[in-house]
Amino acid sequence: MAGPRPRIRAVIFDMDGLLVDSEPFWRHVEATTFDELGADIRPFLGHGHTMGLRVDDAIKFLCGVAGLGTLDEGALCDRVVAGVVAAIEDEAVLLPGAAEALDACLQSGLRLALASGSTSPVIDAVLDRFSLRGRFSAVLSAENETFGKPHPSIFLRAAGLLGVEPTACVVIEDSLNGCIAAKAARMGVIAVPAVEDAGDPRYAIADVLLDSLESLRDGEAAALLGLAPVTENLLSG
Repeated sequence: MAGPRPRIRAVIFDMDGLLVDSEPFWRHVEATTFDELGADIRPFLGHGHTMGLRVDDAIKFLCGVAGLGTLDEGALCDRVVAGVVAAIEDEAVLLPGAAEALDACLQSGLRLALASGSTSPVIDAVLDRFSLRGRFSAVLSAENETFGKPHPSIFLRAAGLLGVEPTACVVIEDSLNGCIAAKAARMGVIAVPAVEDAGDPRYAIADVLLDSLESLRDGEAAALLGLAPVTENLLSG
């Protein structure tokens, strides 16, 4: 029988769809790029098919379902990434509660890492636009892993860089693939799925399910992370 989980010492955040509202950019750029190739991939975007996947894995999947197996997938990845970076630089906004969630974790003495399936140019665009770089002790892209999510390698490497045992880490994710990867790494999981995916029963794999990062300092999520609930902070103030 498994023993109690160690005290949580670190939190690993996903990025796309969790901290920044970039998933619509990915879907739009991917859809329009494949439109130019004569393929409608919209039925396969999001909803567990590509969310949380590394960019090259998503493009490979989309080329397969579109019957475009002879394309230069590397060049296609570059086109999609360039389009997403441009959109982030011009239009991206942080999702509700994102900055407050990062601050609450830091104020509680937790070490933070960012572990994203995005490429480095996309991660850099987000970190620079919102001045988030200083909040993280480690920033990782799955492009540097042999396997992307749902493989746990990026989360295990993040724990190693933070100097924290995997069982003392909590991952906060919006994608099902990310939740699976975190569980495979033996980490706690807080899931914040997109509205259209909130009813997916597979998210039961998570330890805590939230509608928004605005609820991170409430109830089960606060208890898992050892954060002071919002009501306690107000009373103490």
